Amino acid sequence: MKNKLCVIAKNKETYFVKRLTEEVGQVELFDPWSDYLLPEADFYLVRTTGIYGNDLDLMFIKGLPTNKVVNPHDVLKRFRSKPTQFDWFDEKDIPALPWMSIKGGDLINIERFFRLYPKVVVKPHVGQGGWGIEALTWDEFKSWWKKKKGVDEDYLIQPLVRDARELRYFFLKGQSPIVFERTAKSGIVANFQREGAATVVEFPAEHQAIINSLIQASGAHYGAIDLFIHEDGRLSILELNTVPGIQQLEKVSNQNVIKLLLESLNKI
Repeated sequence: MKNKLCVIAKNKETYFVKRLTEEVGQVELFDPWSDYLLPEADFYLVRTTGIYGNDLDLMFIKGLPTNKVVNPHDVLKRFRSKPTQFDWFDEKDIPALPWMSIKGGDLINIERFFRLYPKVVVKPHVGQGGWGIEALTWDEFKSWWKKKKGVDEDYLIQPLVRDARELRYFFLKGQSPIVFERTAKSGIVANFQREGAATVVEFPAEHQAIINSLIQASGAHYGAIDLFIHEDGRLSILELNTVPGIQQLEKVSNQNVIKLLLESLNKI
C-alpha cells in the first residue's frame, strides 16, 4: 500500500481489520465513539454501520474530500438504512421488492399489505448479520406487533420470496465482480454468520445492464448487492450493502479481496 490508510471502525477485531493488517502490517484505526482526533491519511476506509444508533462516524468524515473516503459520505448515509435506500430504489426505478415501513403505522394499512402478501419478512431498518429477520403470517405479526409497538418500531415488511435464487454481487471499481449464490442452512436468512452456504456462479447476462446502472448511480467504490432471480426470470434487488463483510467472499471465491481493494485505491 503506497498511501497512508486510516480505517474507521468501532470493532477492531473483525475479520476485515485482521485481514487488512495481514496485508499491510500496522493499520491506523479510528473509533469515532472513543477516539477524538481523526488521523491524517490519504484514504479513509469506513467500516462502521448504522447499528450503533447514531451517525457520529459520518460526522467525522463529512468534511473530508470525497475522493479520500471509501465509500463517500453521501453513499454511506443513503445506504445505511433500508428505508432510505428503498426510497432511492423507487426514485431510480430500480426493480426492488415491495416494502412498507411499519414505524408509526396502523394495523389497517399493514393488514392490506398482508392481503397482497400472506406471509412477509420482517426486517429491522438497520441490521447486520441477519439479526432481527423473521417470516410471519398476519396472525403471527399481530402478536409480534403487540410487543414491538411503541417500544421498537424500526422495522419494515416485504413479501416472503420462495422458489427464487438469492445472489450476492460483490463489485469493486476497476475489478471484475464476484458473484455467488447463497442458500440458508435453516430458516430464511442465507447470511454467512447464520451458517448460510454459497457457491460462485455466473451472473445472468440479461440482467447485467440493470446492475451496471445501479452501481454507477450509487456512487459506491465497492459494495455487495443482494438480489433475487425469480423462477420467471425477473430480478428483484434486496439491498445494496456499502460496508460488506468479506469473510464468506474470500472463502468461497479463493480470492484475496483485501489485496484487490488496496490495489483499487492505488489507482485513484
